[in-house]
Amino acid sequence: MNNKMTEKTVVVTCAAPATVRRAVDDGLDGAGKAVFLDDVPAEKRGETLASAAAIMSFFFNKEVREEEYPLLENVALFQSISTGLDFLPFRSMPKKMVLACNAGGWAPQIAEHTVALLLALARRIVPLHNDLMKGVFSRHAYSPASLRGKVLTVVGYGGIGRRTAELLRPFGMQIYALNTSGRTSDPVHFMGTLKELPEILPETDVLLLSLPLDKHTRGLVGKRELDLMKKNAILLNVARAPLVVEQDLYEHLKANPEFQAGFDVWWKEPTWGGGDFALDYPFLELPNVVGSPHNSNRCENDMEDATRAAAANVAAFFSGEKIGGVIRREDYIE
Repeated sequence: MNNKMTEKTVVVTCAAPATVRRAVDDGLDGAGKAVFLDDVPAEKRGETLASAAAIMSFFFNKEVREEEYPLLENVALFQSISTGLDFLPFRSMPKKMVLACNAGGWAPQIAEHTVALLLALARRIVPLHNDLMKGVFSRHAYSPASLRGKVLTVVGYGGIGRRTAELLRPFGMQIYALNTSGRTSDPVHFMGTLKELPEILPETDVLLLSLPLDKHTRGLVGKRELDLMKKNAILLNVARAPLVVEQDLYEHLKANPEFQAGFDVWWKEPTWGGGDFALDYPFLELPNVVGSPHNSNRCENDMEDATRAAAANVAAFFSGEKIGGVIRREDYIE
């Protein structure tokens, strides 16, 4: 996109080192001018926010003060650098502003991390490793499973879900996909919406949750859904922990030792300013659980790549093209 247009200002509200600034410019590709809020003198901050055509943010409610929200009334687009937006103060944000998450901006490394969790569980790597640390060399203590011919159900067939399915197809997995439209051009074995989830759970070997947390999806998987699944199924959650009912999952894992779960997200964690990491149930004492500290998005050049993708979405918006990641605030407001 090299066509020059009336210059529009994109105010980037998060701290941005030189590499991230270059990524913003790369993504915009001349479609707008980036202004970094950290560079703006205090007396010019309000004027800068009010003049923005678009806002790019990571932790919006930490980067923009609540009393500054009214200054954004004429901002056309809020573009998040992060993917999940359940933490946004939706009631306080200007109603005319289009809200977009960074759909797919972090997908490559999160998909790789998801596959790592799955392989660790399927091959029982963690309990085998723990036994070796205790001096126990037992080749038959656990039953590693193959992924060949197994059904992967992707709940939230967006950037992360599609990328994970792409990585797992060569393992010989069958892909069942659910999204809001019930449509895809990808070669999947089953395509549907969330309404079909109970129907396909009994066939599912691996259930991947990679969808947004909103008022419709909170508690999506509870006792009823878990009881529909195979006793030796695997649940993976790389989206938001409250998609799953915490107590129901813990009790299911305790009662069904062949059922396994892999988490990169937790019900109480400091990632979104929610306090210290804490567990109401001792998941990590269970041998059928593998976890990581919400770091599936981390890799070399992670912020640069994600910021470039977010800025490219802003450029598309300025050019009148269809953009990705648009969300409806009414889906989040109770």
